[in-house]
Amino acid sequence: MPHNIVYLEHAYTDLEVILDHITEDSPSRAVKYLEFLKNGIAKLANFPHLGVMCKRKHIRRECRVLIIENYLVFYKTNESSKTIIIGRVLHRSINYKTKKLF
Repeated sequence: MPHNIVYLEHAYTDLEVILDHITEDSPSRAVKYLEFLKNGIAKLANFPHLGVMCKRKHIRRECRVLIIENYLVFYKTNESSKTIIIGRVLHRSINYKTKKLF
């Protein structure tokens, strides 16, 4: 049974920032890229442990991170409710260690 995917508000904001940034160069590419990111995140529904543990990225939180090209998707899994919680979607150049992830 697939997991449900829930985006926290920070994750939605991150996706809007990504969309706005790419739209400056190419509006049509921005929509396609956002869809590409969402499709990558959607894979977590069937493969919730696809990403690596945050501890492997030297983050002292119980979470996982999925790498999609230049973006890091920080998420948590709740096996009892079969839910994936997307906390942030950050460009790899951002210092994620100083950001609120959840």
